[in-house]
Parts: sequence; C-alpha cells; structure tokens
Amino acid sequence: MPISIQNRQRKERVDRKLALQWGRRILSLQGCKEGELGLVFVTDRQIRTYNRIYRNKDKPTDVLAFPMLEGVGGDLHPTFLGDVMISLETAARDARVAGRPFEEQVKILLIHGILHLMGYDHERSAAEAGRMRRREKVLLRVLNAPNTLS
Repeated sequence: MPISIQNRQRKERVDRKLALQWGRRILSLQGCKEGELGLVFVTDRQIRTYNRIYRNKDKPTDVLAFPMLEGVGGDLHPTFLGDVMISLETAARDARVAGRPFEEQVKILLIHGILHLMGYDHERSAAEAGRMRRREKVLLRVLNAPNTLS
C-alpha cells in the first residue's frame, strides 16, 4: 500500500513513520489491500486556500480529501484513492481544546480523510453522517488497541 507523505509546514512536528503505519492500517481495515494515497501536512493558511478554491469556504479547516476515483478519469488509476490534506495547526489547536494528545487528533483526521476517499460523505445526509461516524469510532478503537500498528 504505497502512501506518499509530504510535510509542507514547519509549525508542528509530525511522526511520518507513525502516520504511514496508521494510513496502511486504516486502508487494510477498510479492505483496501492495494490502495494508494497521498498525505499532505499543511498550515492553516495553505488549507484555507484549498478550502476556498474547492469548497467555496474562505476559512481554514482541519482536513480535506480529494478523491481520485470519482468523476472523469477516475478509472485511469483505479488503485489511487486520492489525497488527504491535514492542517497540523488546526489539529494542534483542536487537540488542546478536546484535551487529547496531538497524535490522537491527527489519527482522527486521517481516518476521516481516508473514509472520504472511500466514498463516505457526512454532508450527504444524516444517515450517511451516522454511518461515517460509526465507522470512524470503530477504526479509532481498533487503532488504539494494543499491538494494532505492527
């Protein structure tokens, strides 16, 4: 499961090896044995630009997903799921507010982004939001269990 990681920010330290392990484990748990994805860590300023361009929302957000299997050309590279972009500034801020470790917040955002790449969409309907939330909880529970990252 190839995962490309780009760190385009310098404000927050990120454990690339751990993010890679999480990404691979999430894909595996989703039954995606050959999936590829890109993971991009950015600042609030950078993610705000993408959020404005692609979602018409002129504000920073925590995570954006860019699925490649949807729309025109989605069948050109059927194993490339797309890119997940995470603002580590927002992740750090949200982790402090929630009283959880920064790494835990990044893991939550990675799960959320990958599920979006795989077709989950909490904005589609209340039922879909519930389905996505339930799956996020299951994946987080499994990832947090002892020996799940080996």
